[in-house]
Amino acid sequence: MTLRSSVSPTLCILLALCFAAPALSNAADDLPATFGSPPKGRFVVSKSPYFLHPERAMRQRVAFDKKNRVTNHFCVVGYEWPDGNLQVWVNWKEEKTNILWDGSEYRDMREAGLTTARRNLKLGRDTVETVDDINGSTYLVTHARWHSIADDCAAHGEKYVIKPFSIRHR
Repeated sequence: MTLRSSVSPTLCILLALCFAAPALSNAADDLPATFGSPPKGRFVVSKSPYFLHPERAMRQRVAFDKKNRVTNHFCVVGYEWPDGNLQVWVNWKEEKTNILWDGSEYRDMREAGLTTARRNLKLGRDTVETVDDINGSTYLVTHARWHSIADDCAAHGEKYVIKPFSIRHR
């Protein structure tokens, strides 16, 4: 004896979409709210041609800051805006620093990008309690904004561990 379903294929598709819709909207709803205009979503940084092999840039930054004798933990999260602009933040756990990485299509510039970054936001030094405490600064951010990026990276970003290494001098 065979059982026949009384549910039409169209109804099955509609039900599937109804159950999937909350999951899709929640992914966008959990983006950090501390940006001026919210990004439309995240992207996988290491798959972008402007940010290939992030660990190379991290190793250069670690060497530049002379932190290569200890293990360092990094997290990278990328955001895309509706106009196509990309923004990549690198959280360096040991240094309590969020770094805005511009990336590049050129390998040497891409790998030096964390060393030459224009935004290096160290928690405590470059963060303040309230928006009013920014007091016109173009560099300071609130603790909440700093933490929203670091926390979002921890939840959704790519993690890297840079083990201790020696620097070869030429």
